[in-house]
Amino acid sequence: MDNGSQMKAFFDRLAPTWEDNGEDYGVREKLVEMMKLPERAVIADIGCGKGVMLPHLLERDPERILAIDFSSGMLEGARSRHKDSRITFINDDLLEVDLPALDAAVLFNGYPHFLDKRALAAKLATHVKPGGIVIVAHSKSKEEINGVHRGAHPFQLSIPLRDTAAEAAEFLPHFQLDQAEDTEELYFIRMLRAYGSGDK
Repeated sequence: MDNGSQMKAFFDRLAPTWEDNGEDYGVREKLVEMMKLPERAVIADIGCGKGVMLPHLLERDPERILAIDFSSGMLEGARSRHKDSRITFINDDLLEVDLPALDAAVLFNGYPHFLDKRALAAKLATHVKPGGIVIVAHSKSKEEINGVHRGAHPFQLSIPLRDTAAEAAEFLPHFQLDQAEDTEELYFIRMLRAYGSGDK
């Protein structure tokens, strides 16, 4: 079994007992404010898990949210909890799925599990509109996130988070860093799709 299949199986096993941390609600609200998402936007919630960020994104009055996760167990949890007709649930590998033009792509608590950052950036660049937004966000500090992911696994589960400038550099030249915070409370990167970097 390849690494991606092992990671998918890992999250499928966790899904039945996975519970989101209600104590992070206020931090998630703060993060969505920092995202500065436009109204009536088409937003991809990438690695959505059981949909913890969906209520917060719906408050921004989107036209449509694409909730994407490669774990069928996690996505079924999201589908059962969130019935809003503006949400489309997609059980697939982000790097393989075809998506419409996006105003924003949000990676909340999932970014470390994308092992090929350059492939991720290139994929997002094909779908995020020029001037559109890419968000990398966590409701805990970089040190806490890296501590959670540290441990012995028979496959590679994640890549440790680095400082925000180093992570944003992985998205060049497709995306330019607009705002970043790396604190004891949260980790946040907001990037804008560059004009003229392979636009059709």
